[in-house]
Amino acid sequence: MKFKNICFFLLGIALIVAACKKEENPVASADLGIPQLFAPAADADPKVKKLYTDYGVWVRMDFKDWKEVTNAILGNDVNNRYGATKIEDGQRQNAITYAESLLSNVSKQYSKSFFPLELFFVKTYNGSWWAADLQVIGRSRLVFCWPNQMINAQPVTDPANHYYRDSVLTRAVWSNIGGMITARMTKPVEGFELAGRAYDNGQAVDKIQEDYYNDYDLEKRDAALDELARTGGFITGHGSRSFDSDFPQWLNLIVTESYENIRKKYLDNNERRTNKYNILIKFFNSYGWDIQAAGNRYRQKLDEFNK
Repeated sequence: MKFKNICFFLLGIALIVAACKKEENPVASADLGIPQLFAPAADADPKVKKLYTDYGVWVRMDFKDWKEVTNAILGNDVNNRYGATKIEDGQRQNAITYAESLLSNVSKQYSKSFFPLELFFVKTYNGSWWAADLQVIGRSRLVFCWPNQMINAQPVTDPANHYYRDSVLTRAVWSNIGGMITARMTKPVEGFELAGRAYDNGQAVDKIQEDYYNDYDLEKRDAALDELARTGGFITGHGSRSFDSDFPQWLNLIVTESYENIRKKYLDNNERRTNKYNILIKFFNSYGWDIQAAGNRYRQKLDEFNK
């Protein structure tokens, strides 16, 4: 009897192991009718499906309940009390075009490795007096209000070139994406911190701010922050806090500025910044992304539009 029970036990274990064996490419079961929740539908806009296939980013616009917008795959926004409204039909293609321009400046390998999973375009988000123009939800979703109404942002008059024309919006987008990227990285870029001054969790910046509250000398405070950045190898003094604050500033700078301008303002006669720049370029190149070429192109087009 005892032997028989043992046989049943071993048979049960074998069945469980067989049932739990990981599929090489797990997909939803057609027989059970379980939908693919985290990808564009079969009848989605072909441009949206191509962006998802090429870059691993889902450009979303549709929802039945505004909580679908605030509840992302890897996070949720519990502070939104006023919901979200759908993007206007006449703005949908403009938004897709902007997403195409944004992602065309990134390598597919890098995007699939580190980018947020979703770009969600809405008309309004948290429609109170503190309404958001861009909203990060976890590390998986960036919400755009479209057309964007942030201060100094430009109206969408040239959709094909809006990514390049509206530097206020584009730099804000990259700043947000940079923070989302660091949240998805398993470790900081190797050697990046060591090439500059070690991070201090904000001690230096907090001390400068405390001194400012003593005399309210704005010029003195800004000079101290600039000196902290220059001597520490940061873009701004606030980069001294952590990798999570330093990396996004470097990313934002390189992808929207020419090498010539970066060299003149940040690298010349600054060994720490130069070393950090070279480490980042090598890191991005390892994912097939010539990020400086994207920055050179951005500056060239922006200058052309501003003539």
